[in-house]
Amino acid sequence: MNTLHHAVKINAPREVVWRALSNIAEMEAWHEGSVEGDIAPGLILTLKPKAEMQFSWRTDKLEPETLLVQTCIEGPGSSPGKVLTFTVSDLQEGVVLVQLSDGEWQINDPHLPFCNAYWGEVLFRLKTHAEKA
Repeated sequence: MNTLHHAVKINAPREVVWRALSNIAEMEAWHEGSVEGDIAPGLILTLKPKAEMQFSWRTDKLEPETLLVQTCIEGPGSSPGKVLTFTVSDLQEGVVLVQLSDGEWQINDPHLPFCNAYWGEVLFRLKTHAEKA
């Protein structure tokens, strides 16, 4: 089993980055497609990056401005059951580190390389949005 790991440094205050990750209205500004639901323990966030594609994530753990853990409950291929973890920390004054992990993946899963590339793209959009806020 493999876990995908990504990280990005963002030149913005932690509260700005956290709001972009955890507030639906903020997510709509930088996420592709539509965003529905809510991000709170036990609640469901549904992302529709394309008309024919939908992912639903249940929030399992939320520690404000620090940690967001979600489990995929609906999505294409082997997505259901995957656990997504965002960790947010300060690197230095005005620079935040966002780390993302997505697992567990079978090494031969045909969707793994596509998802791996997609998470890099998502974090870049988050960075761009937060640095303009």
